[in-house]
Amino acid sequence: MAEDVHYEVFLKKNEKSGWALHGACKERDESIKVAHTLLSQYKSGSVRVTKERFNNGERTFRSVPIFEGGAEAFGQIKDKTGDAGLPCFAPDDLSKGHARDTIRRSLTGWFERQQALPMELLHSADLVEKLEASGTELQHAVQKVAVASAQDNAANVQTVVKQLNDLVQMSLNRIYKDAREDRLQTYPKGKDFAEVAGAIHQNDARGYALRAAMTDRLKTAKKYGDKLDLLLEMADTLPTDEAAREFAHDEVDAFLTDLIGFDAGRDALLGKCNDLGETVIRLTCLYDGDHGAEALGMAPRAAKRMAQKIGDGDLGECRTAIAQVLLKELEKPKRLRPSSIREEIRLARDLAQKLVMSADAALPVDRLIKAFTSRSSRLLQPEAIDELLRYARDPNEEIDLLLGLEENLVGEGNKSKLAGYVRSTLGANKTETHFVRGPGKPLEALSQLTAHQARVLRGTYPERDKTELAAALDQLGLKILDTTNILCAVEKGPRPALDRAQALLKLAQAGALPKGECLRDAQARAVRLIKSEMGLKEAQSPDGRPKVQQIQQLMAQINTAA
Repeated sequence: MAEDVHYEVFLKKNEKSGWALHGACKERDESIKVAHTLLSQYKSGSVRVTKERFNNGERTFRSVPIFEGGAEAFGQIKDKTGDAGLPCFAPDDLSKGHARDTIRRSLTGWFERQQALPMELLHSADLVEKLEASGTELQHAVQKVAVASAQDNAANVQTVVKQLNDLVQMSLNRIYKDAREDRLQTYPKGKDFAEVAGAIHQNDARGYALRAAMTDRLKTAKKYGDKLDLLLEMADTLPTDEAAREFAHDEVDAFLTDLIGFDAGRDALLGKCNDLGETVIRLTCLYDGDHGAEALGMAPRAAKRMAQKIGDGDLGECRTAIAQVLLKELEKPKRLRPSSIREEIRLARDLAQKLVMSADAALPVDRLIKAFTSRSSRLLQPEAIDELLRYARDPNEEIDLLLGLEENLVGEGNKSKLAGYVRSTLGANKTETHFVRGPGKPLEALSQLTAHQARVLRGTYPERDKTELAAALDQLGLKILDTTNILCAVEKGPRPALDRAQALLKLAQAGALPKGECLRDAQARAVRLIKSEMGLKEAQSPDGRPKVQQIQQLMAQINTAA
């Protein structure tokens, strides 16, 4: 039986990484040379070269190792039994969404230089000629797709290359043949899209014919921006017949989806954006179909037109593509607002609220949470925290800013990390000096600490972090009490015992004392006054009974709050 032979090079970059197929070669010497080059690049890596023999009769692969290098053992090689099946079998399959996306990713540079779309390439003999004349662009694209497909299917790279080349050749032959025989549908001059699409639907009913006509119409548009305007014009002039309308709409939607897939195409749609935040906001407006949003005020008119179409329930495939682009932009390591960390925080919060509310199958909640969790972690980098606190007037404002950040973070790990920053600030000497011996009044400082503690307890920190932060704020308050003797002064003052007890409890009830030891200290002093000889005597007097009732109410309120 006939056999196909080639050589595959496997690489393990270091001891922690896994083995991966690096590439395939037709010649033995070439594969071993590649292996030695990889060993020189990855000093702690390992390589292995195998001879791959595919038996066409048995439809199986046989692997024989011919070279090994590095410290790591490759492990036992199993015969590759994958049949190298492709998801596309005929030229028409290449017009499907997943196939066009693969074509776009493997030929991005060429498409952007030509300002062309995958759908145009599949229906234009002129573009096919340009691609073939470009040299190795097509060959490299086939090889990239083959290696990825072989890895996914445990198949032989060379066999996948052969299948891909056969499919590509079939597609090119059809385009050339249809062009020679004048069977590629052209776009009649002077007619609107509704008339052309309606006629094709009535006489031919093939997407291939309509796509060829649309490709012919787009020939006059040399830039993605011009193509975008023409396609949106087609979307505005669909046939009135329901079946023909759906037929034409789906093809326009597919062309627009191709255009959005390119960076240059998105630039034409969104216009100039000052930063990543503006890009994400405009994409969000498009995804929501919010054509009247202020964020689109400075965007090209095409963006507003597309947003209106999406808002009307049209361009579903295009909306899904926008969602994927939006997620990729959110996952980028760049800052949304490089010029201001506070604006960054505000925008991240607003986007998270807006997108989670509008999430659906095209924009899954789990992907959004993952993206915003990653973005939240960048807000906790030391340089970002330094920028946030740079202009804080005092430690109290630093704590306030850090606690405010918690409301804008996603992810338990991020909130735990933020708690570490807060603990560090609370434990700093300058913080203790500010609150205990600072210029402000002791009761004012205690009220500030109580407000911070209430904010911590309302937050969604991990329980352990929440408990520790609340205790740290209470301990700082206790130092103020010990240093200033405020409670002691109230307890030993000249007023009647029940009045002093009331005053202590009112401090606690009014939020002037942090929960914990501070609050318990005030309650204990009040109870001592009530049980004192003077307190018991006052309680039995006619004037004392209303005071006892007020004290009981205060105690109940404090216990409920605690």
